Amino acid sequence: MVMRLAQGHESRLSGFSIDGILDETLREGSERCMFSVPTSSKLPLIRCILKSGVKDVIFGSGPNDPNDLADVLVRLQREGALADQKFSFILLLNCFEPLMPQFQAMADAVRDNITISFGMITHDSETCLFERTVDQFRQMGFSSFRVSLLNKFGGEIDERDYESIVHQIDRAMAVGIGTIRINDSLGTLYPEAMAVLAANLRYDYPTASFCLHAHNDRGFALQNALTSIYHGFNLIEGGFAQFGNRSGLPAIELLDRIFQAKSITLASGALDAGAVQDASRLSEETFLVIPDLFRPISGMIVDCENMGVTNIPDYLGSSSASRYFLNTIGLHQSTLRNIVRDLGLNDQDAIEEVAEKFRTYLDGQMREITVRKLFEYKALRGMVENFYTDDVLFSERVYDLARDYLQHRTGMPAD
Repeated sequence: MVMRLAQGHESRLSGFSIDGILDETLREGSERCMFSVPTSSKLPLIRCILKSGVKDVIFGSGPNDPNDLADVLVRLQREGALADQKFSFILLLNCFEPLMPQFQAMADAVRDNITISFGMITHDSETCLFERTVDQFRQMGFSSFRVSLLNKFGGEIDERDYESIVHQIDRAMAVGIGTIRINDSLGTLYPEAMAVLAANLRYDYPTASFCLHAHNDRGFALQNALTSIYHGFNLIEGGFAQFGNRSGLPAIELLDRIFQAKSITLASGALDAGAVQDASRLSEETFLVIPDLFRPISGMIVDCENMGVTNIPDYLGSSSASRYFLNTIGLHQSTLRNIVRDLGLNDQDAIEEVAEKFRTYLDGQMREITVRKLFEYKALRGMVENFYTDDVLFSERVYDLARDYLQHRTGMPAD
């Protein structure tokens, strides 16, 4: 049966506070980036993220990440760059055992800055693996925990979906974990279903902390994330420059701008807008990604405007400190008359004549530039396509390497 909003539920759309932002940006370099960006290359980005005011950073889940996380925390402590920030490790219960020695070896000084986020908690439930592992980490001296609940959502939330989520939340609450990440694991959740889910979870668990891990596979990540806090979730999750698994997560720089417009505050403290943009742009460089020109807020040329009379933001009186450019759509006679007049020509007939001649001249310049840029673009595009295909370890290449290794390194047959 399809669920509805909890009885008496009221949404909140502006002028409220949530506890904070969870940042997923760093996982990009280990989970989706094709070239396995090492932690050492992420350090400048980590420092930039901390300067932005984000207090909760999800570090990773890879086989070497516990040691890397400990090294990063020690370095940040020495630099005096670490205070009350938390770095999360996502512990997947279907593959965590070989990582335990790394956690046992961690210095006591770094454990207070680490959150263990348990994933796949339904794995081996018959032996209470989740409960036993939580106890192991407590005995090692860790004290900050959350759970990440995987979900395969459809178009709506039915009672069967909800019962599965509730069962896992009850297990988490029973061992004293009250921070719950609800994962839209396949990016298939719709905002109206998110509203129902958030309203009911908040009604049934008034003291829990909830956060949505919102994938953007269908373009709903931002809408779903905002809907979640409108209907009771008290944490929100995103990534700088929209980084995150597959199609990405809500962009933190965009969330920050929306929060300012809607008077939504963070109990963890306001973000630094300049550092937020710096982190967004540095993310692309860190993960070897071609810059997104038109991404909202932090795209490379998103603050540029056409200087022609077709510029709608200027016409509406909402222009900002934009950098102006001119292309063919701006070659209206009135645009060119304004330029000539700005340069001091006052005679109307002369203005018309010069503006027309200048228009013809500019049109020729633009055509020449466009032809040249077309050839440059084709060469650049070929380089980019080659960059993302050459030397990438696609699955078929991995099997070829394994076959070669078995044949030539171990003497084993590779059939």
